[in-house]
Amino acid sequence: MLIAENVKGFEKLTVNADMFRKFLNNFYNSWGTEARETIKPISVKYCNDNSGKYLRFDYKIYGKKEWLHVTSPTTWY
Repeated sequence: MLIAENVKGFEKLTVNADMFRKFLNNFYNSWGTEARETIKPISVKYCNDNSGKYLRFDYKIYGKKEWLHVTSPTTWY
């Protein structure tokens, strides 16, 4: 299981901290057992740019670095 408070940048989220906790749980549960074992969170930060307002979640899966736009606990791309 992933612990949101251990992800670099979590302490800066303030208002979005609860959303990130819920997202991380949903994200983790959306993967199968084998993939879950390879997920390594790197960082999270709030962004407000041309794409809109979102949390940027950087992580590694199967050793490959990826990142997601997180717009709600159940919506990411």
